[in-house]
Amino acid sequence: MKKLATLIVLLTLSFHALAINPVREYSVRPEQLGLKYQAKKINVTSTVELNSWIFLQDNENKPFIIVSNSDAGNMSNCLGQASEFFKAGFNVILYDYRGFGESTDFEINRNMMYYEEFSEDLRSVLHFVRKVYAPKKVVLYGLSMGTIISKSVLNNDASINGAILDSFVIDPNLVVSRILEIKNKHILLPDAAQRYMESNRKTSSTPILLFSGLKDIITKSTDYSEFIELNGKSRLVTWDCNHLECFFKMTKDNDSDIYMSEVNKYIESLI
Repeated sequence: MKKLATLIVLLTLSFHALAINPVREYSVRPEQLGLKYQAKKINVTSTVELNSWIFLQDNENKPFIIVSNSDAGNMSNCLGQASEFFKAGFNVILYDYRGFGESTDFEINRNMMYYEEFSEDLRSVLHFVRKVYAPKKVVLYGLSMGTIISKSVLNNDASINGAILDSFVIDPNLVVSRILEIKNKHILLPDAAQRYMESNRKTSSTPILLFSGLKDIITKSTDYSEFIELNGKSRLVTWDCNHLECFFKMTKDNDSDIYMSEVNKYIESLI
């Protein structure tokens, strides 16, 4: 029950309206959940460094999962997922984009959906992981805005073994129009958003696992029909839940953890 309550708190912090809302202070740290980890600073440039929490198995040959958070809070939001991924036998990397948590300051317009610089951040984390650990298998895991970042990096790096995208923002323009209709809020996009959207209409050489809530009115399950048709090796898993609730609901609603079962099957299937 204590673990469940902790997950509820962590995931509640993740709910947002797809406009950047960074938080500097961590609501919880790994040691408070009894998780062993290393805190590392990862250099992006000579003036930009990212804070990261690294959870290593005794066997570093196990797959590495790099987690890209949504647009709200910071990487402490993802400790629930990190704990479950680690318990399943994976090495896990959490990191904060610039301007989030204890990463370098970055001027942010809170009406933006995302910044291209966040993709540079993930590429730097990926470079760090490859240089330091030489992993045999790397999987990107993105949540909401983090799906844009993960998919953008995947598009230009065929050596990434896989990607798991939860509440996938496949078309930023669709999300902008929905937020305007639902909340009467105008969300801004970077110049590269059109190119990103067009990339999602092409076949990916990497199989992708998608999680989507059937009650999600921001990133709808029906958005992915063409993508799944184009990418026969990719898979869509849906559940009766809202935006970013699949991880919690697919565990709470069942005696077994369906979310992690899908993750395990997917990663095992990757070459």
